[in-house]
Amino acid sequence: VVNCENQNFCLEKCVSCQQSFIFTLFCFLISYLSGVKAKDFQVSDSAVSPLLIEMNHLRNHSGIVKERLEAQAKLVKERANHVQLKLQVKQMKVENDLLQRQIETLNAAKSNLQTNKTLLDSKWLFSLGTEETCGRCPTGWLLLKTSCYYFSHHEINSRKNWTESRQYCINQGGDLLVINNLEEQVGQKQSLFFLNSLFLSSSGIWWQNGYWIGLTDVVTEGTWVWVNNVTEVDSMYWRSGQPDSSGEEKKNCAAFLFFTDNVKTFYNVECSSKQLNWICEMEPKQTTRGSQ
Repeated sequence: VVNCENQNFCLEKCVSCQQSFIFTLFCFLISYLSGVKAKDFQVSDSAVSPLLIEMNHLRNHSGIVKERLEAQAKLVKERANHVQLKLQVKQMKVENDLLQRQIETLNAAKSNLQTNKTLLDSKWLFSLGTEETCGRCPTGWLLLKTSCYYFSHHEINSRKNWTESRQYCINQGGDLLVINNLEEQVGQKQSLFFLNSLFLSSSGIWWQNGYWIGLTDVVTEGTWVWVNNVTEVDSMYWRSGQPDSSGEEKKNCAAFLFFTDNVKTFYNVECSSKQLNWICEMEPKQTTRGSQ
């Protein structure tokens, strides 16, 4: 029993003792509870292993799900790109079809213009042959200087091989074109070449634009003879590299094609398989002033 001299002092002592007791009890409880936790939460390895396996499985499954989601997102993007490309291809096809129709329209217009030009040129030639020849040349032939000439352009089949072309000329009373001398080549035939230039075809192969002339080396290879039996001994008329004897074909018939050179216009072509335009030549009929 504490002998307290006054009441306040005793109260203070009591409070101090109570606080000490409570603190001691708190420490004991903490120590006890700590021991209980450590003991109660100890788990054996056999119990932990399934949990770890399950945790790893969940982690792997989560990775797989993530990869699938990424793959699906990529697939959706690729499909969207594919749809866009299909739309672009469809649009390009529409534009291509439109351009193709425009090209066909332009080609048809070009063909009509070429047809009209040919008709006009034929009418012009016909007018020359009928109005200026004064009956000295057959209808459709041109009188130039001292000879009548016929262009094959207004024929339905305007290209033939050499033999067929010559036969046509013979049937008309003439023969394939013969060039007798340089003066005729450069002078008299210059007018003929001018008319020729009006009818040059649009073939991309140069030799197909030429004309058969009455010159061959069929009888003797390398000896070129005109249809009037005159041997051509001058090589000045041949284009560069002509006559050409290369290849397997026998190029025994001559043709001419006029460019900028008035002289070098001849070249040789295979007679039977190749088809060209041609020009016939004949002497004009003699007329008297009274018959005119």
